[in-house]
Amino acid sequence: MRNLILTLLLLLLPVSVSAQDKAMERIVKNGEINCGVYALGSIFSYDTSGKPKGFTVDLMNEISMRTGLKVKYTEISSFATLGLDMNSAKFDMICAPVLFFPPTSMKFLPSLYLGKDEINIYADASLDITKIKTVEDLNDPKHIFVGMDGELGGLYAPKMFPKAKLSMLPLGTPPAQMFMDLQTKKAHFMMLTRLAANAFLRENPGKLKMVLETAIVKPSVRLFYPVDSNALKANMDAILEEMQHDGTLDKLLKKHDLVF
Repeated sequence: MRNLILTLLLLLLPVSVSAQDKAMERIVKNGEINCGVYALGSIFSYDTSGKPKGFTVDLMNEISMRTGLKVKYTEISSFATLGLDMNSAKFDMICAPVLFFPPTSMKFLPSLYLGKDEINIYADASLDITKIKTVEDLNDPKHIFVGMDGELGGLYAPKMFPKAKLSMLPLGTPPAQMFMDLQTKKAHFMMLTRLAANAFLRENPGKLKMVLETAIVKPSVRLFYPVDSNALKANMDAILEEMQHDGTLDKLLKKHDLVF
């Protein structure tokens, strides 16, 4: 049955296109999708036994059931090296939802729209932010943002808050380090998506708070494929579309508190 499904997948697009789709070729050959993921609360994490869990796992389990393909997970080392990692076959696609914004647009093939998101400014729950009333109040030398190259803080903080300090973490630093810097007061603020904040708070209730209700940017979130993976995108998007129509995708988003 699985071989029949994989054969049908390849027949959906012309052979010339499929032949150029290296990720699709690997998936068909191995009978497995190698998923690029990042660990963040209910988006993707591990239980006490080391077993993967979260929205991404539930999503890919559903896709596995509908295609007969196995799934493995490979953690993303850095958002700044996504292109290099995907082109070097470190993983076949990005299976955890990622923002459709400058570092991803025009560099990868985006999936169908999964949902909306917004970028806000967050602080450790213990930080006194009563004097911060507007975005302009954050553009002050006494404030420290934490960010990484190719990540939200590294991209937007220097442009929006040039007077504030930026603690730029080295390339390849685990994203969890930014949360740790807030908790240890090495930094005061970080830029984070609403979905990522919800995912973190689900696993760490009461540890983080939004500084202002005003969103900095309101992008969408999607899965992403290598730039030459038209066949893979066509097939995965068809499955996602079915999941949208039958309500499965919405149920999974709500289950993991990834809607707002």
